[in-house]
Amino acid sequence: MAFFGVTARNEAQAQAMRVAINDKPFLFITGPAGGGKTLVPLAVGLERTLETQHFRRLIYTRMQTQVGENLGALPGDLDEKTFPFIAPFMDNLEAMSDDSGEIKRYLLEGDEDKRKIFFDPIQTIRGRSLNHTYLLSDESQNLDVPTIAALATRPVIGSKFVFVGNFSQIDLPKLRRPETNGLYQLLNGLYEQEAYEYFDHINFTEQQRHPVVEVVERILRTHDVPKEFLALEARGNVEVN
Repeated sequence: MAFFGVTARNEAQAQAMRVAINDKPFLFITGPAGGGKTLVPLAVGLERTLETQHFRRLIYTRMQTQVGENLGALPGDLDEKTFPFIAPFMDNLEAMSDDSGEIKRYLLEGDEDKRKIFFDPIQTIRGRSLNHTYLLSDESQNLDVPTIAALATRPVIGSKFVFVGNFSQIDLPKLRRPETNGLYQLLNGLYEQEAYEYFDHINFTEQQRHPVVEVVERILRTHDVPKEFLALEARGNVEVN
C-alpha cells in the first residue's frame, strides 16, 4: 500500500494508511520519534487532496511552541510567522519526491483561488466549520484541553482529522500530566466512551531514523513519561501476525 510515493514499511504504518481512508472523523497516531507519524498521514492526505480530490483542502497545523529558550516575537505577517513551524511538513515532503523543489513551489506559490494546501496556525481554527477537509494536527502532545477541544469540534461530514503526538516530547511543563494534557484527555476519553465508530488509534513503535534515536527515546521515556501516557499509547499497538 502506497500514497504519494510513500510505501508502508511495517504493519503499523500499513494499518494507519488503511484507516486513514475510512469514514471515521478522527485518527490518532502516537509513538516515539522517528516512526513516520507525520510522514504517513501527510502522504495519505496529499494524495487524497491533490490526486483523487476526495478532500477539498488539506490543513497542516500545530501549536507554535518553541523548544528551549523562547526566541520572542517573530517578525513578518501571519504567513511569515507561521513558516518556521512548518519545517516538519517540508522535511517530509522531501522524503516523498526527488523533485521536492517543484512540489514546494506548487504548494507555496499556487493561485490563491485554486490553492488546496494550507498552513494555518492552530490559534485561527476556533469557530470554523471545516467541510471536506483533511486536517493534520502535528505535535498534538503540546495541546492543552481547551485548545484540542476547539480543534476537535471543527469537523463536518466528509472531513478527516489526524492527531499526531509523542508524549516524550511535551515542551510545556504544565502539559506533562495526564489531567492537563489535551491529547491524553481526548484520546483517553474516546476510549472510555467506547466511541470506536468515531476514531482509530495506531501506535508507531518502530523508528525509521538513525538507530541512536531509539536509544535516546528509551532513555527519556524511562525517566520522564508518566505511566498513564505509555499505557494509553500501548492501546494503539498493532499486532503483527
